[in-house]
This record gives sequence, structure tokens and C-alpha cells, in this order.
Amino acid sequence: MVAAAERLREDYELSQLGPRVTQNWDGFLTSGCSTGFSGRSGSGGSESARNRVTLALRELGPGMGDLCLRVCCFLEGIECTERRLGWSARSGKIVLKLALMRLEQHYNNAYGSGSPMIG
Repeated sequence: MVAAAERLREDYELSQLGPRVTQNWDGFLTSGCSTGFSGRSGSGGSESARNRVTLALRELGPGMGDLCLRVCCFLEGIECTERRLGWSARSGKIVLKLALMRLEQHYNNAYGSGSPMIG
């Protein structure tokens, strides 16, 4: 599960989707997964990495995808994420574990088990 989280973070960094890129993250988070950014030209980063992030978050769905994006990619703490999403205390830990299990399964199905990280 840790390797799956690290792979998502790596793709996120390679795609240069961080806060320095002008994106409407609120729309991205609340709608599940928007692929509107993947067709932009000149936005920097790797298009294939953006596509991998999009596919992974789409696989997780709106709740789990939001949590993984905030914790694994934005490096927010679980308590802060729970407050921002309006969840009860300590529920994020359970949802994060389920999300990472699902993310690990997604990576195994999409790229094979034991597939090396990109970088």
C-alpha cells in the first residue's frame, strides 16, 4: 500500500499538477476526476503522468480519490483532511487504508504486480 501511495505521489510530481500550476482544484476534487487538464498544451509536466493520476483517482472514486489526493499528493495530514472534508475524527485513517488497498489493486491490474516506480 505504501508503494502504491508513493507511485501516485511520483506521478503527481512528474505531471507538475501542484499548486504552482493554475488549476481549479475545487472543481477537480468535488467532481471526482476531471480530465480537462490533460488536453492542455503548454501546461508543463508529463501528459502520461497526468493521465496515470487521472486514471488512478477515477478508479478510487470521489471520496477515496479526494482523500488520496490530499494525503499522498498534497501531503496534508489526515486530521486536517478529515476537517476539510467534513468527516468525523479518525474516519480518515480507515478510508485511507481502504483507498490505498484499492489503489494497489489498480496499479497491479494496470501495470502488473511488482512493476517498478517510474523515477
